[in-house]
Amino acid sequence: MVAIQNTACWCGVTQWDVCFRTSRFGLVRCVSCGVYRIDPPPILQQEKAGDFYTNYYELPISTDSQSTNATQRTSRFWRVVECVPELAKAKQTIVDIGCGEGALCSELHVAGWSNVVGIDISSSRIVRARERYPHLQFHDQPLHETNIPMGVFDLLVMDNVIEHLIEPAHMLRQLQPYLKPNGHIVIITPNMNSGHFRLLGRGWTPELAPHTHIFLFTQASLRRLLESTGFFVESAGSFHLPPYPIREWLARIARGDVKGAVWRTAQEMGGFYGRLLGSGPMLYTIARKPFDGRGLA
Repeated sequence: MVAIQNTACWCGVTQWDVCFRTSRFGLVRCVSCGVYRIDPPPILQQEKAGDFYTNYYELPISTDSQSTNATQRTSRFWRVVECVPELAKAKQTIVDIGCGEGALCSELHVAGWSNVVGIDISSSRIVRARERYPHLQFHDQPLHETNIPMGVFDLLVMDNVIEHLIEPAHMLRQLQPYLKPNGHIVIITPNMNSGHFRLLGRGWTPELAPHTHIFLFTQASLRRLLESTGFFVESAGSFHLPPYPIREWLARIARGDVKGAVWRTAQEMGGFYGRLLGSGPMLYTIARKPFDGRGLA
């Protein structure tokens, strides 16, 4: 496999440093902005993303045993709220880009947001979201293809979405006009400065996810992306995920999945190392739209 050296990064540079290669994929890093990229990426054209993710998520990713009781607050957004309590103050309008099956949308509605919108280009996931939460508004096309007017949202959330985008800068430029003046965006994405990646490298398969991810960020490279599209970064950091339940680990052993148990143990070692370093596997960045709307590239 040869690196696609003539494929430009989101920042426009076409030079990449090769981090590693396996028999299935490689990881390269932009010499300019420092973002990582799966090589080759799973998709090369944004117009194919809708079909790609509709097929990928054709089967439900959540089980029937999972409750739709939104008071549980299981979404990662609430981990960011723990770090930045100001986000807990519900306002009026919020949009979840890449809402999946609608869990966070429901949780936000229960938390007091009066107008909650979910967007996901996977039509199969939106079908399930509408079935589960018929009182909420969901769209299976990009925000700019809906009839939603610009300048209406107080907050825009992208939880594990930015790493799936072929043209993340273009997407952010499209989204910014939909925020109110001084509206905010929250981005959650895998952290390439995490203890997991530092310890496990190519073995950090849950978040490298070469079958679905494209660009992977450090805090510095995500800040550069946001600032290049006219946002003002106000807060950034990382957070840790709950430890893997020991009963689940024992269940793997009981059913003879020794390989899976060893793999899970390695991931937990990455989590322990991350806690020692103070660098969790998930990166968050909160940015503000300029009050006057200027700054768009």
